[in-house]
Amino acid sequence: MTTLLLVRHGSTEWNASGRLQGVTDIALSPEGEREALRLRPLVEAWAPTAVVASPLRRAAATARLLIGHEPPTDPRLVEVGLGDWEGRTAADIGDEVGAWRRGELVPPGGEDAALAAARIRAALDDAVALAAAASDSGGTVLVVTHGGVVRAALGALVGLATRHIAPVPPASLTVVDLSGGVPRLRSLGVVPEPAAARQMTRA
Repeated sequence: MTTLLLVRHGSTEWNASGRLQGVTDIALSPEGEREALRLRPLVEAWAPTAVVASPLRRAAATARLLIGHEPPTDPRLVEVGLGDWEGRTAADIGDEVGAWRRGELVPPGGEDAALAAARIRAALDDAVALAAAASDSGGTVLVVTHGGVVRAALGALVGLATRHIAPVPPASLTVVDLSGGVPRLRSLGVVPEPAAARQMTRA
């Protein structure tokens, strides 16, 4: 079985303040580091046979926390560029943000959606080939990247249009089964249950 694990990076200070990041290279916040460490057991349970990450700091650092060492990176896995919107908040931009999230608009100076989808699909194909080469049974590849890349990947692999996909949370796991010739979405945006919530549930 060939399985694709798509992880969105942990939180940054820009996430906390609602600022759009795009290709701006923002580091993980302390909370983002904690999120990545909480996610690690879920990723380890899949025993990935290959790993690749976006070279942007927030993704590469998340991958390092998940696997315990520096990950290989692929520049084709960087976030979709948002041009003039990077560093601005949705409230500052206005109603156009909704159209962008539905895939109906490219921000001024932003990356064309079709071009972004093509480079993301090419990167995923190469990552899956690496995993397959590492395992006779198909392998599992961990790709640590960005929310826009996860949405583009689901569009390319399972035909989910952007307007039908809610943004995945920071430090979340999305799993796509690539076996049998027809990709299937197994889980979307899974985050580990916080320890405090587990304790409350057990009480």
